[in-house]
Amino acid sequence: MKDYLKVYKAKIIVMSPTFVGSGKDISKKEYRLSEDGEKVIIYDPAKFYKLMQKAGKDSQYEIFLMNDSRNDLETWMRDNRIAFSSVNDAVRYTVACGDRMEEGKSKVQIMEFAKDPYGLPYVSGSSIKGMLRTILLGFEIKQNPEKYRQEAEQIKRFHTDRPDRKAYRKETNNIEINTFNTLEREDIKKENAVNDNLQGLIISDSKPLRLADLVLCQKVEYHTNNEEKSLNILRECLRSGTKIEFTITIDTQVCPYDADKTMEAIKVFNDMYYDCFLSKFNSKKRPPDTVYLGGGAGFVSKTVIYSLFGADEGVTVAENVFRNTLPQSVFNSHGHRNDSRYGVSPHILKCTKKDGKRFQMGMCQFVIEGV
Repeated sequence: MKDYLKVYKAKIIVMSPTFVGSGKDISKKEYRLSEDGEKVIIYDPAKFYKLMQKAGKDSQYEIFLMNDSRNDLETWMRDNRIAFSSVNDAVRYTVACGDRMEEGKSKVQIMEFAKDPYGLPYVSGSSIKGMLRTILLGFEIKQNPEKYRQEAEQIKRFHTDRPDRKAYRKETNNIEINTFNTLEREDIKKENAVNDNLQGLIISDSKPLRLADLVLCQKVEYHTNNEEKSLNILRECLRSGTKIEFTITIDTQVCPYDADKTMEAIKVFNDMYYDCFLSKFNSKKRPPDTVYLGGGAGFVSKTVIYSLFGADEGVTVAENVFRNTLPQSVFNSHGHRNDSRYGVSPHILKCTKKDGKRFQMGMCQFVIEGV
């Protein structure tokens, strides 16, 4: 192998339920609760339909799928006297419930975890690299704050009467270009992607995980005043203790971040995250190699607002970001106008519950072997 390519084995150890979505939902017409209430049984709709054809129930099943918005699959099967054991051949897989789902409660869609072509959960290299890109960006801002003063002032002064999720795109793009687009390819504009030095940071998809590594978790919002609110949103998550294994290849001729500097950046970002956000919820400081991966990990872990502005000024700026990007009704319903009063923005920590205990979403340990 060429000596300028450094290859490392790496792993992310899940410390709290972690969700990396496939972009698909499992509807209440595709699953039922097991008799003991300990797991959810998910069916393949095409296989289920073939079994209904054999049972002479295909017309009723079609009507259920197309026109019945009230009932879930379990209710429909009971109403049509379909034995659960008769559809075992249509089961895709089962997933454990984090906390018991009570029979009779209204069923909701389940956000599905990413799966490979063989149906096994995995984490894409792009998901891991996206997380590291934000961490490295926050690290550079903390190391060289004056370099980003112009963009910071533009973000601070930005205002619009018509909220748009794409607001701040110019400013954030400029920050990333100034940080990563350093390769200076001849006759190519600086902002072109071929000048991005992170093309030399190559991260593989993870090894396949097991379906048994998944657990069903409900979204819980934890407020600074110690109040909790459970939302009717369910996700397939990796359970605590799961090891996500992958490789990192660093082209040292292109990428300025070696393994040691990457781990240093994780520590710096983690310190910022605690000082500016997590400490406001009376939470303990996390180990220096802590990262936050996937959906539901929260705004602060996926942006560099607090890296740019720090704890005090960052609250006001983050509140304005929400005001300028969210529809007014959403801004009001989420209570963002109170962020400054709470001393943190957002003033909600994204969590879930398992076995009656509250866990912050997406908290993991990042390990590069040999570092």
